[in-house]
Amino acid sequence: MKKDLPSLGELEIRVLQLVWQEQPCTERQVWDLVRAQRPIGRTTVLKTMQRLEAKGLLVRDAKEAPVRFRAAVEERRVLPALVRRFVERTLAGSFEPLVAYLADSEKLSSKDLAALRAIAKKVSDGE
Repeated sequence: MKKDLPSLGELEIRVLQLVWQEQPCTERQVWDLVRAQRPIGRTTVLKTMQRLEAKGLLVRDAKEAPVRFRAAVEERRVLPALVRRFVERTLAGSFEPLVAYLADSEKLSSKDLAALRAIAKKVSDGE
């Protein structure tokens, strides 16, 4: 990303993921999706969306009713920044624990494994 990614909480990340998935979408649509996963108040989701808007990550289209939201940044630009932040802050800058976790994970799909192989090949070819 051009600018540093603002700090994001767990709910903010989840709401942003849902907006990427459903956009353009209303606050009500996002709330319905979040509360299908966990109990949460509608005002909590609305406030979260307002915070994301203030952080420059969501934009509202008030031309039609009800107001619809879109992501202001592409998922492919945000997710790498989130992973980088996680590695720097949680793993002390080392990718080794993340790679070890992925290698031991039984939840990787064949698509995930193919993506990891492609990344490993790209890295080894570049050295």
